[in-house]
Amino acid sequence: MVTTMNAHAIITTAEPYRFAIGQAVDHIGGKLKSVIVGRETSLMGRQLYHLAVKPEDAAGRPSPIVDGDHLVAR
Repeated sequence: MVTTMNAHAIITTAEPYRFAIGQAVDHIGGKLKSVIVGRETSLMGRQLYHLAVKPEDAAGRPSPIVDGDHLVAR
């Protein structure tokens, strides 16, 4: 959500997120089966998603933060 303020108006724009919390996704780079556990928008307007990787695919890796451009719905 971006809010712009000036002396005469408050303008708020909210772009809908591509993926919902709890939605199953694959990480395009490694085809990791994951679930969205959190999301945020960067200052540059990019959608960032916090993922929980399925244990069988995790191989000891921590939960990644991935740009929405690198995810596909399962």
